[in-house]
Amino acid sequence: MTNDYDLVVMGSTPEAIYSASRAAYLKARVALVQQPTQFILDSAQTIFSRRFTHVTHLFNQLKEIYPENPQFNLPLTGVTSWAKEVNRILSEINSPAMLSALGVDVIMGSGELVRLPSLSVVAEGRKLRSQAYLLATGASLSIPKIEGLEEVGYLTPEDLWHPDKLAFLPHQLVIVGSTPMAIELAQNLQRLGKDVSLVVEHDQIFPSEDPEAVALLQSILESEGIKIYLQRSLSQVRRIEGKKWLQVGNYALETDEIIIATQPQPNVAGLNLEGVGVKWGQKGILVNEKLQTTNTRIYACGSLLGGYHFTHLAQYEAQIALKNALFFPRYKVDYGHIPYTIFTDPPLARVGMTEAQAKRRYGEKVQEIGQRFKYIAQAHILGETTGFCKLIVSDNGQILGGHIIGTQAEEFMGVIALAIQQKIKIGKLMDLVYPYPSLSEILHQIAFQWQYQHLEKNKGLQNWLENWFIWRRCWFP
Repeated sequence: MTNDYDLVVMGSTPEAIYSASRAAYLKARVALVQQPTQFILDSAQTIFSRRFTHVTHLFNQLKEIYPENPQFNLPLTGVTSWAKEVNRILSEINSPAMLSALGVDVIMGSGELVRLPSLSVVAEGRKLRSQAYLLATGASLSIPKIEGLEEVGYLTPEDLWHPDKLAFLPHQLVIVGSTPMAIELAQNLQRLGKDVSLVVEHDQIFPSEDPEAVALLQSILESEGIKIYLQRSLSQVRRIEGKKWLQVGNYALETDEIIIATQPQPNVAGLNLEGVGVKWGQKGILVNEKLQTTNTRIYACGSLLGGYHFTHLAQYEAQIALKNALFFPRYKVDYGHIPYTIFTDPPLARVGMTEAQAKRRYGEKVQEIGQRFKYIAQAHILGETTGFCKLIVSDNGQILGGHIIGTQAEEFMGVIALAIQQKIKIGKLMDLVYPYPSLSEILHQIAFQWQYQHLEKNKGLQNWLENWFIWRRCWFP
């Protein structure tokens, strides 16, 4: 039986739209089934959060510059209106009409995978047969089952898109979660004058990140007034005399409002994954390095794979899945050179391994070379001297990871990512010419430190250099 399509993509996420449009550019015949889902944690939410952080950062700077005039008003309705306008523009760019113009067959409605009589997708009464299928339905916020939570009530990050919700939030807030969204939101609301408590079930706010960077970020948040409860789980919620009370470990917290920003859960309802032999669990759909599911004709990418997925990471996975689905399945994902940033203030950026991960893989012959922003002229010019950059380097100079917490960290993390991808050793960073003043000078200083430390260990080279200069001084007075 002849297939109708080369690829059927399921989802309405940015990575789903990206995959469908790129497949059409490659002259493949492609269908996009835009599954109706709950609010998806995608690039639009990222844009809102980034804008919110930028505005509160400027607001904070104004208060520091003009401490005698505390009567600054932050137009919160403008923040949400601006983000909604950006979202509207992006929606028009990725509208069904634009996709149809590219040659994508867009089906609005629910789709279900079926095995018999042949593997296909049934959507809106149509059976779509294809050589390959790509699942990109994303993830939605999952509300934990907490005793009394539904009765007492709560808000989610989605609710804060509404100007009246954001502008008229009560004073005392408890945010539950350790996602980037939760941490960014806690800092932004605290800077607006709210009294924010943050409940985190792990032993640090970002359990997979560099401990030193996380410790600095946590100290910044606490210095701004945020109360952080680590290794605490929310177990019960009650309303007492007009206040919401939360049982958090052995603490009882009083608050006006609760905001739930926990890990999202993959949108797999209604896809009939079991019926087509696709395995999945609490952490997401099971895939191999080629992003094939346990049914090798079906691929998956993005938040369906579990955890908090950044938009650019989901699109990278979509690229790999797309090439494997349309051509030959020989491309594998490599997350070692993919950078990402958590947009707190200052932002926290990472690429590659942490020191602990590198030592588990390469042993003790791993070095950590770092420099603080306070030694960079541009940081003083900007008044942003808090933070540091560190590189994780093997004994032969290969860069294994990079971690930055500091102003504009996301802007020069790409240099480190390129060095990791192309296996450029740290010594080569000395050969680059960095503009002065610029924050990227910090990479030059780190490379210099590495060379100096290696010289200190090499006694033979030190003796040779000392003898060379003695000889030169004697023979060329």
